[in-house]
Amino acid sequence: MQARAVVKERPQRNLLLVIDGIKTEEMLLANLAGISAKDFVDLHSLGLIAPVAASSRSGASQPGRLSGSAAAEQSAPAAPAAPLDYAQFTATLTQMISKELGLRGFVLTLAVEKAGTAEELQSVAQRTIEQIRERKGDAAAAAAQRALFGA
Repeated sequence: MQARAVVKERPQRNLLLVIDGIKTEEMLLANLAGISAKDFVDLHSLGLIAPVAASSRSGASQPGRLSGSAAAEQSAPAAPAAPLDYAQFTATLTQMISKELGLRGFVLTLAVEKAGTAEELQSVAQRTIEQIRERKGDAAAAAAQRALFGA
């Protein structure tokens, strides 16, 4: 209730609900309707949010990097040269679920959005690979495994 008195705009209140310190600003901008970079500035000026130090696995806010749905529009790599960072992994996994499983992967897409740690995201990836194996066979599952884990 008190936050509503400070933050009048509904999109900003919704943004406060999904900020978790793991997803980057770019990821949130790409996945939430009705918010802009100005909303982050406004919430920061009110003292409601603060920047988090970048961690090596989250791939936080590096200039020129694609994350969120912008990265999903790019084609998924067949075999990454290096392990994917959190944002790239999320985008690749989301795109793979959509391409390989379609509407049958809806629950997995929700699980990707809900995942807050790399371990949770890898668990969703393993479930995705198993569903691809069940529906499309071992070759498709092996390709998915290479695209996500490079192995």
